[in-house]
Amino acid sequence: MEDSVTFEELPEDHFGVLVQNEMDERRLLWLVNQIGEGKVRASAAKRNKHYPESKLFVSVLLKRFHLKVPVHVYAPVRVKIYAVYVLCLRDDSAMKVGFTSNWPSRAWDYVKPRSELDELFEIDKSVAIHFDSKDQAMRAEGLVKERFASYRVESPYHRRLIPYGCFGHTEWFNTSQYDDVLDLLAAERAPAASRVVSLREAIYRAGQFDDAALVSGQALM
Repeated sequence: MEDSVTFEELPEDHFGVLVQNEMDERRLLWLVNQIGEGKVRASAAKRNKHYPESKLFVSVLLKRFHLKVPVHVYAPVRVKIYAVYVLCLRDDSAMKVGFTSNWPSRAWDYVKPRSELDELFEIDKSVAIHFDSKDQAMRAEGLVKERFASYRVESPYHRRLIPYGCFGHTEWFNTSQYDDVLDLLAAERAPAASRVVSLREAIYRAGQFDDAALVSGQALM
């Protein structure tokens, strides 16, 4: 079983995989968060053992696992904005609370290959609150997990709704607490973070979703 680790950036050794440019970096980062570090390192070690003069290409690794990198991964790099997100399943059975500096791309980590984001999540109800610093966002995330610990529910992975490699399987909560979670995050937000931005708006702005209907961010009162 893989360790529950989500990578925001690659380690110096690139898991033993050949990284030639920024595009390779993005593709490999997406892949390791889909299948886990162990599988990536095992594949690279096996290949590099037999061909030490030529490391494993990212493209070969993707073909080996029959995965295709989503188009949004190729979007321009943006300045990191730290956020706490709340992702609500379409069937309203659970919501995921987490911290990221890669919103809204983080939401795609939960989507299985050949599936669509709005097939898994209610993209108007799923939101993120931005914070001024990593420490503020992580503190707010930790407070939510502490206050609502008794409302944890089983990860959708057990229903085969999400891939195991997306991790965070202990961070799913009963959606009955949705409003209270947002109220708590609103109270903890930085002064400059004055809006809750829906997933629909975020992916539309990032060019990750073909939808002309832009949903405005909801004011945090």
